[in-house]
Amino acid sequence: MKFEDHFSELATTYSKYRPSYPPVLFEFLSSCCHQHQQAWDCGTGNRQDVRSLADHFDKVFATA
Repeated sequence: MKFEDHFSELATTYSKYRPSYPPVLFEFLSSCCHQHQQAWDCGTGNRQDVRSLADHFDKVFATA
């Protein structure tokens, strides 16, 4: 069975216009924690925000 790719050509446009969270949100979340060894991004979706969490935590676990 051949896989038809209906999405790759739109990935750049999606990435360009997808709303994102401001860095101050991740700074706030980080400030609420006494330790920064790990964080869990529950319901992460497409995982774009994991990078922002990784700026404040040593290890980030992301689950859908």
